[in-house]
Amino acid sequence: MVPVFRSLISIPAGIERMPLTVFVGLTALGSLVWNTVFVMAGFWLGDNWRLVEDYGGIVSKGVGAAIVLLVGYFVVSRLPRSRGRHGA
Repeated sequence: MVPVFRSLISIPAGIERMPLTVFVGLTALGSLVWNTVFVMAGFWLGDNWRLVEDYGGIVSKGVGAAIVLLVGYFVVSRLPRSRGRHGA
């Protein structure tokens, strides 16, 4: 699930005209944290590394839900405010 969001995150970054250096830096930082968590979990679990798959799925769903909420907030916060029935 997370790779899908990593592919789509460039859309809101482009809409907001985020500088390329900031986007690349934040993307690298996010990937570093995400991958480090999985590598360290696999290392610590040793032969029980398959547990990472189970918990990784749960974490991915949590991250996905948080992203959906953030995107929803982003969209709603950008909608024009209603000024009444006749636009007064």
